[in-house]
Amino acid sequence: MIIRPFPVLAADQQPEAALDRLRGWAEGQAEDAVAWYLRDKAVRRRISRLLRGCAILLGIAGGVVPLVSAAGAGSGASWGYVLLAIAGGCLAFDHFFGLSSAWMRDIATAQALQRALIEFRLDWVATQLGVAATEDAVVRRREELIRVLVLRTAELVEAETGEWLSEFRSNIGDLNRRSGWSPAADPSVGAGQSAGAAGKQADIT
Repeated sequence: MIIRPFPVLAADQQPEAALDRLRGWAEGQAEDAVAWYLRDKAVRRRISRLLRGCAILLGIAGGVVPLVSAAGAGSGASWGYVLLAIAGGCLAFDHFFGLSSAWMRDIATAQALQRALIEFRLDWVATQLGVAATEDAVVRRREELIRVLVLRTAELVEAETGEWLSEFRSNIGDLNRRSGWSPAADPSVGAGQSAGAAGKQADIT
């Protein structure tokens, strides 16, 4: 996700013009984030559905092949196990890389960003309709609205990224437990970490 450069504001620029530029930048940040999550959702959803569709078809074929082989006195029953194993591999791939859960998070994050953007625009218009408010009060209110939108956008993106990292680490740990491998049990990893720590210490000193 590309972050837009912060707009350059002149010292003698009118407050209304500066606020308009900041508003455009803040809205652009939120719109870019929404577009990114919607694109990412489409890709992940397509791959996830493909994997799950393949798993269903392979699972059905894996159950049918032994029956057909037994009815015809053939020797192709073992292919059923192969097809079932491939079906399980498709589901495991989807689970390990979090494709299904990722595109669901993309939807939720995109909707939250869209809601924040709509609320910002409604509140911005409300400041124009506040005839009783002074010009300074309107400027301060709009500054606060821009700040809230920018921070809200960053918070939503950081929250989704944090969930992705947590899920990825959990999947890595689950894979290591299933395979019986752990960094502590692998001497090569310990040696590599010791060498890396020694190299860092040498660089510091």
